[in-house]
Amino acid sequence: MKRIFLFMVAGLMSATMAWGADGINYDGNKLPLNEEFTRTQCGTMKKNVMPETSGLACSRQTPGYIWAHGDENLDENRKIVAIKPDGTLAMTVNLTTPGSDRDDWEDICTGVYGGKNYVFVGAIGDNDLAFKDEYYIYYFEEPAITSGTTTISVNEIRFGYPDNKAHNTETLMYDNVEQMFYIADKVEGVCHLYKLPFKTDYGSSVQQLTEVCALGNGSKFNLCTGGDITPDGKLMAIKNKSYVLLWERQGTESLSSTATRRPVQIAAYQKEEQGESLAWLNDSVFYTTSDSKDDTPIYKYTRGSSSGNTDPQDPSQEPEEPEQPEADGAVLYEIVMSNHYNAYIDTSEHTTPTVIHAFYLAGEPVPTVEHCLVNKGTEWAQSGNTLTLTGQSATAVFALSIEAVQPLEFTTDEIVCDGSEGSWIKCPYGWDNTGKNKKWRFSKTDDDYTRELMGRTHVELFLPACDTVVLKSMSTERPVRVYVNGQQLGDKFTLKTSGNVLAVNQSAPFMLTVASAQSSGDGGIAAVRMARKSATDIDNIQSDDVECTKVMMDGQLYIIHNGTIYNVQGKRLR
Repeated sequence: MKRIFLFMVAGLMSATMAWGADGINYDGNKLPLNEEFTRTQCGTMKKNVMPETSGLACSRQTPGYIWAHGDENLDENRKIVAIKPDGTLAMTVNLTTPGSDRDDWEDICTGVYGGKNYVFVGAIGDNDLAFKDEYYIYYFEEPAITSGTTTISVNEIRFGYPDNKAHNTETLMYDNVEQMFYIADKVEGVCHLYKLPFKTDYGSSVQQLTEVCALGNGSKFNLCTGGDITPDGKLMAIKNKSYVLLWERQGTESLSSTATRRPVQIAAYQKEEQGESLAWLNDSVFYTTSDSKDDTPIYKYTRGSSSGNTDPQDPSQEPEEPEQPEADGAVLYEIVMSNHYNAYIDTSEHTTPTVIHAFYLAGEPVPTVEHCLVNKGTEWAQSGNTLTLTGQSATAVFALSIEAVQPLEFTTDEIVCDGSEGSWIKCPYGWDNTGKNKKWRFSKTDDDYTRELMGRTHVELFLPACDTVVLKSMSTERPVRVYVNGQQLGDKFTLKTSGNVLAVNQSAPFMLTVASAQSSGDGGIAAVRMARKSATDIDNIQSDDVECTKVMMDGQLYIIHNGTIYNVQGKRLR
């Protein structure tokens, strides 16, 4: 019997975890294991570069580099360093603090605020429980990483805890979505999570953290030593020396709500005796290292497709991502911006320099290059609007064209994608055989990245505030995934010619991404329609004084009344 799954209108993000064998005891029950990550040693933190590394954070201003600081932070040691993932020193930044000379810096993170990239350093340790309300977050605009040594005067936020007691803490995280700090204390028993909004006008007054929740029951997971939140706010990882736990944000919920749910345990993590550092590069890669006076390995954890997520009976499942390919010279296969837009090259001819197009919603922070897939032996770096690939035998230079896009003005009319719809749709388009109907084409095979690089695996729609969006496919129906501002909406579903109604519930302009969820083939969008609720509308609908319920099923909107399911045109389904 065919099963039918119903999803409420608000939308549910599908869990992408691999539910394997049981993990540690977290709250009286063992945690499921996430088996999606693999662990490799990518480099070594040299003791002459930074002894006793206590914190890592991936640069957002100059992607491809990592900020690190040590455990000793007095006098000449009040500094951070920029390194490559292999541990090579790039730059040293001495920090001058305005009011406090607190030692015991325990963590570092990066984030975006007001369209600018910031670095945050937490003087939050307190082994002797002696400071009570003398804890500091130092912050400054992130400099471009070049070389040599520079000095920066920082700002500071002073804070205390809601119980007015001293706390020893080693975990400072920043959520770009809420522009909020999240701090986990380090205790023998039950660790707690706290939060504090980031503001630049706190002045010298002491701010008080707000307690979010307890983290488990402390039977196995205590003594939190580090953590980080992905740039898109989707994932939060908190570690101690033995385990890394992972929380995944569901839809548009607050991270405080996310933290109250049970996490999963990352199976690939191996105990680091002095492991205090964790830094997300993106939602697929994070780095760790240890607090040691000797040379210390830097580990890279990479998230890939899990065999536990693949249904052998489902032919539409996309194949696992291939390994980084071999190639001569310096070759670019894929580029992803910090707003989760897959930027693309505007020509099939790889001339030098080649223009790479990327787009973002007008009024939002300008995106930077977050991830590049290149051939083995090649490194990449962004400097301003230039992307440089340096291979073993060649160098490739790309000019970045980053354009702010004004969203479509709201209309209740159906918009047919015939080539006249304006500039609010961004993607290389192709034409169908008749030459009359516009569509986007996609095709990605196991070992061919050409179409992805050319942008033909996705399309971005910059839309106004609305509650629902109807997408209609061309004559060929294909499986897709849909993202709202980088957050996946629901599960993978088939884009239908009759139209799929997506409950987006956006109160401000947003970017809707439709991405191919297949390994090959062509498909496209034929039309778009939007709708808004009236001020009195709620998710329970009154129809002829009979209460009905809206639900999301397989990416489409349906009505249920007395156990009978109807589509939005009123046709009875069962």
